[in-house]
Amino acid sequence: MSVYNNRLQTLAQRARQLMADTEDLDESTWDLAHLTVLAARFDYEVNNGGFEQLILNISNQGEDGVLEQLDDMLRTVNAPVALSFYIRAATRCAENLDDYRDFLTNPTAPTELGRDLIVVSIEYLNGDISFADEITEFLDYAQTQL
Repeated sequence: MSVYNNRLQTLAQRARQLMADTEDLDESTWDLAHLTVLAARFDYEVNNGGFEQLILNISNQGEDGVLEQLDDMLRTVNAPVALSFYIRAATRCAENLDDYRDFLTNPTAPTELGRDLIVVSIEYLNGDISFADEITEFLDYAQTQL
């Protein structure tokens, strides 16, 4: 059994194709497709390496604004548990920018931030409510629209 939400990943693949192939995609459909892609990215990164990997990969790939978009996405898809853990991780990054820069420069070096993000990830991944459970209604809706 995969640790990723296969339904979400498949739906995100369809959403990416729609966004790439359709020049005249209406705004609401584009927004839904974008939310789906962001949700799949969150699901993949967090399940593959926790919040540490999510923040590291997005920050190091120069994807301006994606960290903020993840906050909006988690609110929109009604994932309050995932949102609360994401806010904890993001807040921890903002509390000590020198540690954050060190973490981004050399993620394998031990930093207080790296340790804190691992703890947040373990707590989230061992929690009672999974991201897949939280976004079931969103997935049901997106599947009918995309």
